[in-house]
Amino acid sequence: MRVQIRTTALALAMSGLYAAPGTVYQLSTVAGSDMVGDGGAAVAAQVDQPEGLVVDSAGNLYIADAANNRVRKVSPAGIITTVAGTGHPGFSGDIGPAGSAQLNQPYGLAFDPAGNLYIADYGNQRVRRISTGGTITTVAGNGQTGSNGDGGPATSAQMLSPRNLAIDPAGDIYVSEFQGHTVRRIGADGTITTVAGTGVAGFSGDGGPAVDAQLNGPAGLALDAAGDLYIVDTGNFSIRKVQAGTITTVCNQQNFGLPYVALSGIAADSTGRLYITESVDNGVWRLIPGGVLTLFAGAPYAGAPSGNGGLALQTALIKPVDVTVDTSGNVYISEFEQVLSVAAATSIVSTAAGDGTFGFSGDGGSATVAVLNGPVGLAFLNGNVYIADQANQRVREMTIGGLISTVAGNGQVVPPAPVLGDGLPATSAGLYNPAGLTFDLEANLYIADSYDNRVRLVGSSGVIVTFAGTGLSIGLGGDGDPAVSTPLFHPQGVLADTSGNLYIADTNNNRVIRVDSAGNMHTVAGTGSAGDDDSMLAQLNGPTGLTLDSAGDLYIADTGNHRVLMLTPAASISTIAGTGTSGFGGDGGPASSAALSFPCAVVVDSSQDIFVADGGNNRIRVVTPDGNIATVAGTGVALYNGDSGPALQMALNNPCGLAFDGSGDLLVADTGNNRVRMLSAAQVVVPPPGEVNTAFANAASLLPGALAPGEIFTIYGSGIGPATGLSGALDSGMMATTLGNTQVLIGNTPAPLYYVQSQQINAQVPYEVAGQTSTQVQVLYNGETVMNVEVSLAAASPALFTVSSGVGQVVAVNEDGSLNSDQNPAQLSSIVVLYATGQGQTQPACVTGQAAQAPYGTPQLPVSLTIAGVAADVIWAGNAPGFVGLLQINARIPGGFIPTGDLPVVLTIGSYASAAGVTIAVE
Repeated sequence: MRVQIRTTALALAMSGLYAAPGTVYQLSTVAGSDMVGDGGAAVAAQVDQPEGLVVDSAGNLYIADAANNRVRKVSPAGIITTVAGTGHPGFSGDIGPAGSAQLNQPYGLAFDPAGNLYIADYGNQRVRRISTGGTITTVAGNGQTGSNGDGGPATSAQMLSPRNLAIDPAGDIYVSEFQGHTVRRIGADGTITTVAGTGVAGFSGDGGPAVDAQLNGPAGLALDAAGDLYIVDTGNFSIRKVQAGTITTVCNQQNFGLPYVALSGIAADSTGRLYITESVDNGVWRLIPGGVLTLFAGAPYAGAPSGNGGLALQTALIKPVDVTVDTSGNVYISEFEQVLSVAAATSIVSTAAGDGTFGFSGDGGSATVAVLNGPVGLAFLNGNVYIADQANQRVREMTIGGLISTVAGNGQVVPPAPVLGDGLPATSAGLYNPAGLTFDLEANLYIADSYDNRVRLVGSSGVIVTFAGTGLSIGLGGDGDPAVSTPLFHPQGVLADTSGNLYIADTNNNRVIRVDSAGNMHTVAGTGSAGDDDSMLAQLNGPTGLTLDSAGDLYIADTGNHRVLMLTPAASISTIAGTGTSGFGGDGGPASSAALSFPCAVVVDSSQDIFVADGGNNRIRVVTPDGNIATVAGTGVALYNGDSGPALQMALNNPCGLAFDGSGDLLVADTGNNRVRMLSAAQVVVPPPGEVNTAFANAASLLPGALAPGEIFTIYGSGIGPATGLSGALDSGMMATTLGNTQVLIGNTPAPLYYVQSQQINAQVPYEVAGQTSTQVQVLYNGETVMNVEVSLAAASPALFTVSSGVGQVVAVNEDGSLNSDQNPAQLSSIVVLYATGQGQTQPACVTGQAAQAPYGTPQLPVSLTIAGVAADVIWAGNAPGFVGLLQINARIPGGFIPTGDLPVVLTIGSYASAAGVTIAVE
């Protein structure tokens, strides 16, 4: 039995490498992008929560665009570009181009004497470096939250919210750990130590050793010409100074003369003057070496900002948080969605970057380069797609030609009643978190104007009126009452039928109502009280999405009850999908026994397939006419990993809207990724041979990154192999290097091939590339070169195999021989077996393409494993017997120090860690 289970686990791990794909859905983006103004004028670009600032020797300004998960550069000519980050939070990309790497709330920035840029990657618990050549690496932090590691390599240490940076002329890096209440130093030799703070929040220690003093939320750091370190001690409302290891306070709240201060950023100029940001009274203060503190910029009581061209002391600021000074004495200030500069010679304020907005752009242009902000409801009419762009307080239209514009909402939040703009053109009216959309037979558009507690109607003339709701959320009204006199409470779903009725999901009133053609209200489901009774009227809990099938059955996304209900015309109600408990499970079995998590939209196609936006599970699932359920899109992890590809490999982030277009393709509001996607089963046309665009990914994580010796990797492209997929096989213990007239050369060495097809190749990186930093990859098909690109290499690139799509449940065998799952969790202190790839060179050295045999190679670099951030005992790690490129890890689950449930598991080989998002079930 154990052999059978192990075989099943290995089959799961390797299934994506050998199995020819059947007909699968493709997912592509039809609206929404990450366009934030790169390549254009910085003053017209968008920045979101700019934090740390630094200016290089050439006069380029660098901005930690924190909430946008990027580092931006503004040239002396005023042109803005991204130098690091994709705009989506996460950790990836080390030893590759910084522009392709993921960051997670970058805060502090600093340059070393050699011109390398350092980033406090706050959300990733790391400090990262961008070399002068543009390659990003981690220099401190192992990604785990904590404060351990002093005296050892910085890359092996834990960090706790690295916030700001300062670097001295010797190249020593100082890091403030905001929630760790310390300042640490990374020496030129890579060793990390604490230089200030005990790790316990408080105030103490002035006049003594800084390492014995207490700090409380240290943020901004600055070094003066003498090498003295200044610390913004935010929780103590103070500026502390460390000189020769001794700490003192140089100013505190009393010196500012304000009843309350919020200090965060600090910078020192060449004369020793300190500039300090304060965001309650919205000012930048200057402290001269003699100890005099004066206001430098900001007009705390001036009201609205006075804009460009004003004097610094006559310009109101909006929440300034950080500051830097260039070599000419010009001061740069990061504030709400903008970065300002103050000229040294004139004290005149001007905008350096940011137009003061974020999250909306693109009207009049292509929808694929427009910016959306939390799209939810979708509707389709006459070839056009309508999008409830919720956080932008608009409804937008994407035409059949792909152009986008606003059709309702002026972008301003309008509080509930009385002034909404009823009777005005819809584009002049206010909306407040618009949600569901629908059209009736006369092409009137209905909008669930959720937080205005109304349903609005936009007629063919473009004028908007209230169709239902009073604007008040108190009461339920009575059956037969006019809809305009019926209170609604945050309605989120609307649905028009062919008989002139409009159904409304009155979400916070926990009911669904119908407005008849005469405009009167009738309750169809729900009692007004939250619950999960499925009797005649049923108790609902926060219903949202609604749809009808051809038989007149009404489907309700009963979101808070984690289920989908069906109400027949005879008023019989039943559960179609979901158990009533939040979770994920049940694919391949009866939908009524499957777990959903906050389903928020539902639609039915002509074949009676029921599609569900399983928002909390970040998936689209389908219930087929036989009653079984399956996932058709999404990996289960809330992230962004591209705009097009096989739907089961494409990540979604809280999808909250569904609609069919006129061709039967399913439109998906990928709310958290600010996109509208199209789910299609359309066939892919294979182009003729010729060089094509391709992408590379680790075959286990399905994420891009540098390749490692021996790694199993995937090439995605078009026309890179035969139309019909072919799987490789072992011949005398060796994997073939030619398959289906396809060959892959890596550094002129033929790569063993697991699978080839026109859109995908799975292969092994030859061990012969060890020691190189890059190499050439060439794909030949039918004797012609169809791809020839240079790729980055690393000593290791570990990734754990998962049950599905590179994230979620890891492929693992429990000590009792069962496959690890929520139904079969591992016990604390028990031994589990996991599988991975990307281990790099081994000892003894492995032969490229050869199935592992005794003595089994083990990675040359050290191997470690953490579960829930706690180190697991790695009993053995080596090549899996009989397989090519597969690493087997036998490890013991920590005992007594970790929680239970689905816990994050991270494999580290050398200084290279596997991607986040992989879990193991533990009880």
